[in-house]
Order: sequence, then structure tokens, then C-alpha cells
Amino acid sequence: MLLTLVAAATVAGAGWGMLVPGLVDRYAVNWPAGQPKPPWRGTCPDCATTSPPWWRSSGRCPRCGRLPVPGRAVTVPLGAVASGAVAAAVGPTWALPAFLSLSALAVPLALVDLRVLRLPDPLVGAALLGGAVFLPVAAVAEQAVPSLARAALAAVACAAGYLTLALLPRSPLGFGDVKLGVVLGLHLGWLGWPVVTAGVLLAPLVNLPLVAGLLVSRRAGWRTPVPYGPAMLGAALVALLVGRTG
Repeated sequence: MLLTLVAAATVAGAGWGMLVPGLVDRYAVNWPAGQPKPPWRGTCPDCATTSPPWWRSSGRCPRCGRLPVPGRAVTVPLGAVASGAVAAAVGPTWALPAFLSLSALAVPLALVDLRVLRLPDPLVGAALLGGAVFLPVAAVAEQAVPSLARAALAAVACAAGYLTLALLPRSPLGFGDVKLGVVLGLHLGWLGWPVVTAGVLLAPLVNLPLVAGLLVSRRAGWRTPVPYGPAMLGAALVALLVGRTG
């Protein structure tokens, strides 16, 4: 049963990965701090050709041939691994749709943050909506109201903690990270406080290889802002896997 579930989730994740380049291309818009929010990309930045809807786009411009970054060679395996791993960790429970929706959105969120240091509100909001809809259903179906209450408390605790850190002078965190913290707190809180704690504490460790890579490649200096969303998402996945198998 579990093997079949994992296989199905992996295939579905790979299929979702086919759509991700168009989604990343739409939301990976440079937005300097302090500047008004620009519209999400609807045209090719090279030739201004109107882009098709993201779910019909490969990210490649039909007119000038501009290639998406990243392409499907990256997004398909990422989507497959993320969905398969989450299915293996959570198993055939009523809460699985919430975690699968989070894993699906984690892929474009991480890739957009890596490109433009932003976690777009529509994607974060969709991830929050998935948890807010599916977890109450799971609580009723599995008579797990205490788990839902814990998830809500974890979301509030993560919001307060990340907001405090974001408000510190020269903090590397942005308000997008705070919003993502709410989403991750909600989902990890369903599984227990040890999983929440692991997800929070592992994030700085997961972020170290990214920071080291940017420094070694000279793409960033010691004072250059670096994305923290991918580390938060990666740490949440590790906490989820360890928490459910430990």
C-alpha cells in the first residue's frame, strides 16, 4: 500500500515539475527593497511577447526562444523527489493532501527565492490555504482535534519567533520568511513539537552549504543577502522524514 502510494506521488510530483518552470518564470521578478511591488511577469523580458498562462507554459518564449531558468531537467526530478519523500514519511493518512500540496509549492517557492530573494505571496498563500483546508478535514476524519490545535499553536509560535528575528537590526530574514514560517509551523505542528523544533533548528545548518557555495563562487560577499526560504523548506522536509521514521 505504502509503496504504491509513494510511486503514485512520485509520478504526480514529476508531472507537476513539468509545470513549475512556467510558474517560476511568472513569479521570479526582481523587486528591490523599498520599491513598489511590480506586476508578476506576463511577458518575455527579452522580446516583450505575451506569455501563455503558466500552466500552459514551459517557460520558453515561443517567439525569441528564451530558455527558462531552471528548466524541466531540474524541476521534474525535484518535484518527483519532494512528493515521493513526503508520501513515504506521512503515509496513507487524511493529512497527506496537506503535505503533498506543501511539497508541490515548496519547489517553485525555493527556486523563485534562489533567483530573486523573494517568496511570492500567492505561492505562500496557496501553501497556507492547503494546510488550512486539508488539516481540519484530517482532524475530523481521524478524530485528531488535539493535533489540529497543536498545529495552530505551532503556526503562531513560528510567526512570533521569525517575526522577532526579522525585526532585529541587519537581520537576514525578510517578511516572506516570516510568512513561510507560519506555513511550516502549521504543517510540522500537526506532527508534534519535536518535529517543529527540528525544522526550525535545522534551517541554519541546511543553509550553510548554500552560503558557502555562494561565497566560494564569489556570487555573494559576507554582507550580501542570501535566500533563507530554501533552507527553511529543506529543513522542514528533513524534520518530517526524521520525525516520522524516528
